[in-house]
Amino acid sequence: MLYSFPIYPSSIDRLAALSSQLGPNGLTVMVDHIDQIKLLTLLASKSGHPPLVFLKINIGSNRAGVPPDTPACVALVRELLLSGTVGASIFWGLYSHAGHSYASRRDWEAMNVLGVEFGTLYDVARAVVQKDRPDHPLVLSVGATPTVTSLHHPDFDGDTNPETNGDSKTTTAAAANSTNNDEAAAAATAQIKDLLTRMRASGLTLEIHAGVYPTLDIQQLAAHSCDARYLNPSAIAISVLAEVSSVYPGRGPKGVTEALVNAGSLALGREPCEDMGAVKGQHYNGWGVVMPWAGVENVVPGPKFPGVHGGWQVARISQEHGVLAWRGPGEGTGATSEADNGTGNGEETPLAVGQRVRIWPNHSCITGAGYPWYLIVDSRNAGREDEVVDVWPRWNGW
Repeated sequence: MLYSFPIYPSSIDRLAALSSQLGPNGLTVMVDHIDQIKLLTLLASKSGHPPLVFLKINIGSNRAGVPPDTPACVALVRELLLSGTVGASIFWGLYSHAGHSYASRRDWEAMNVLGVEFGTLYDVARAVVQKDRPDHPLVLSVGATPTVTSLHHPDFDGDTNPETNGDSKTTTAAAANSTNNDEAAAAATAQIKDLLTRMRASGLTLEIHAGVYPTLDIQQLAAHSCDARYLNPSAIAISVLAEVSSVYPGRGPKGVTEALVNAGSLALGREPCEDMGAVKGQHYNGWGVVMPWAGVENVVPGPKFPGVHGGWQVARISQEHGVLAWRGPGEGTGATSEADNGTGNGEETPLAVGQRVRIWPNHSCITGAGYPWYLIVDSRNAGREDEVVDVWPRWNGW
């Protein structure tokens, strides 16, 4: 079990209790500051087991981690190796999270960031080996979701014609995906392949850690981190069921219809998709997208999303209230068209009071945290796609 946050004093007792239950090598923690080293000793003494430790490396997101090639990084490596010799910890490996890859809008941009992730950890690992290598292979763990999903790019496996399971819309989307640059993608993948070969030859263990890619979300569609045949709306595995409470014809900008749903910031979260357009406001800047379901033939985000987008979107949110607004041709420079999205004709799909809708969230992680369980459906059950087949409780709280 990995506690994926740099340790701090008030976390030690709870982590020690977990480590005691899990047994030897059961708990992994992170450090990124020299003052955290003494906490490792305390954790080991309280739990009876030295924890495995990742050194968190900051590769540009500036959220957490020690910058590489700095005196602070050198000192941490030295202290971690020393901590291992006295039995206070086990220096397990190096960990990075390229959160800034969420701002990518082309697959080769995400792959370039993946190259930086691997390359930076590789450089630090070689410095560790030169000092006093631990008696096990160091683990290099990377994986913000856009960088991980970029590994699905056909250039990595030579698969240029993957199965589409009969989904002609997916095939059309892939052919129309103008966000990708084949030459840039080929250069990025060639660089990463070479780097992976050298890392494997060095006896290092490479790990891709899970992000939001088991569920995906609207943000990941916006990042375009891999080919549209693999990353498209049908792959989003989480939605929020909401109910239309009221409808307001003509209330929106330029006379468009708006509707009220019982899902606001508590239900959806308040994390926007970063607007990377040359002119702010042209790209998608909503709080969720209504998915086609139960008579709502809404526009599906296409390969030019978020620059081109339309249909029913959550335009505004407050604590309990979500306001849906219709985006179609003429409603802003980012409006959709049938040619761009492969679905919908730009005509407003009517909504009725009491109608239920499902909303794809911007960020699955923060949305999921608002609920005590997931209701599981299985789209493979023909004719029973909406039947709840299981309920998954989730761990919430802070």
